[in-house]
Amino acid sequence: MFLRYRKIAYVLVVLIAGVMILSCQSNQSIGGKKGSPERAVQRALSWVYGHPAHFADGGFIEISEEIITFYILTGHTDDPLQKNSYIREIQKLLELIKSKKDFRLQPPEYTMFLAIASISEKLELKTIDFRKIIEQEMLSNPMVYPPHITTNIWNTVFLERMGYNPPRSLNEIMSNSTLAREVRQRLLFRHVKAPFDQMYLDPISITTYDITHEIFALTDFGELPPPPVITENQAFFSELFDSIIEWAMTAKHIDVLAEAIMCVKILDLENVPSLQRGIEFIISKQKGDGSFGVTNPGRPNVYRHGILVSIMALTLP
Repeated sequence: MFLRYRKIAYVLVVLIAGVMILSCQSNQSIGGKKGSPERAVQRALSWVYGHPAHFADGGFIEISEEIITFYILTGHTDDPLQKNSYIREIQKLLELIKSKKDFRLQPPEYTMFLAIASISEKLELKTIDFRKIIEQEMLSNPMVYPPHITTNIWNTVFLERMGYNPPRSLNEIMSNSTLAREVRQRLLFRHVKAPFDQMYLDPISITTYDITHEIFALTDFGELPPPPVITENQAFFSELFDSIIEWAMTAKHIDVLAEAIMCVKILDLENVPSLQRGIEFIISKQKGDGSFGVTNPGRPNVYRHGILVSIMALTLP
């Protein structure tokens, strides 16, 4: 009788092992193991493809952010077919912008317009005459340089990158950048190091956005080396972003978390213990339809934004 039970147990072990092997093979066949960054990106892209960006509800910025996302994806795939697929998506989005005959640039849109103009030139996608619009509507418009320093940095970076001479050079305005101020004053550093307080959610988020977006612009999303303000203070920024990631996980703030992870990867920062946990946190919050939860309802396009920055954070190596 004992032998019979041993045989039954053996059969059960074999069956369980077989099911586990088949399960692993199934997960790998659909784009990586379940829970992997690669699988999460593919699921999120399925959501993006199924929910096309449009001009309603702040749609120009939605469309522009989507162009930036696909641009980053083109730089991090070795598959030429996949790269061409991403470029076709960018082309479709540019055609969408061109098709809106009554489209007029608004000040909040200038920066995104310059970003996609730069991308279009790099990829040689001449869908829109970006330079005509820049030269007729933007170079002499004071709203291209509003009081917001991060916007000034973005606009200056992209104008200089396309060969224009902005009224103020990048070197001239970098001393007032949010990055430089943080090195001098360490205000955000102290806030994210302190015990979590819901009252500071928006101020911390806004300052973090400024810092991350200055890094995105100055490094061209990782294609250029970091500026001196980063390289001369690398240990400080490693600790700062480690604390921002911890803070964002506590706040369940997916878009701040994703952008902080992007910066850690772009800057190749060392000694950031929270990085892997931050990546796993994003993946754990992915919903059944491929989207991610976000906690900043003040933005009209926050839902799509949270998905796009999560894709970029998980894509960057």
